Amino acid sequence: MRNLLPLSAILEIIAITIWVGGMAALAFIAAPAIFQSEPSRAKAGKTFGLMLRRFHWVAYGCGAVILLAGGLRRAGSFNHRLSAPELTRYVIAVLMLGLSLYSGLVISRRLDGLRKKMTGGIDLTSKDDPNRIEFNNLHRLSTTLMAFNLLLGLALAVMFALED
Repeated sequence: MRNLLPLSAILEIIAITIWVGGMAALAFIAAPAIFQSEPSRAKAGKTFGLMLRRFHWVAYGCGAVILLAGGLRRAGSFNHRLSAPELTRYVIAVLMLGLSLYSGLVISRRLDGLRKKMTGGIDLTSKDDPNRIEFNNLHRLSTTLMAFNLLLGLALAVMFALED
């Protein structure tokens, strides 16, 4: 079991890196490029939405790997008690996973449903249309959750790097 401890730490840092790096790449590279190059917001939103739906599955997997690797490291150590920084790290990972699940399973589905109701697309839907208002509010919430998750992920990576 002790031989699995370094492997679990490696898996955990790889999962943190993929999750945080993926969020940063989507937010700072993919989204601006897509919304700049597509002819309409509707087309850009559809393309980015597809990327985000696929990335949610990556996030779920990374969250699971982080928690399983941490559990494996705890089970393989002689001291089964988590230190305060370790506990904080795993609470952050659970929070990030919960936010990703909510964003991917609840918000994304509601956005897709609203997109279908706006038959002419968001660009041609009146700004005071209730569907567009709800869509814009959910989009803001989705963006806020991703930004918050990115900050939590950066904190998680720093805490892992500073672990004794």
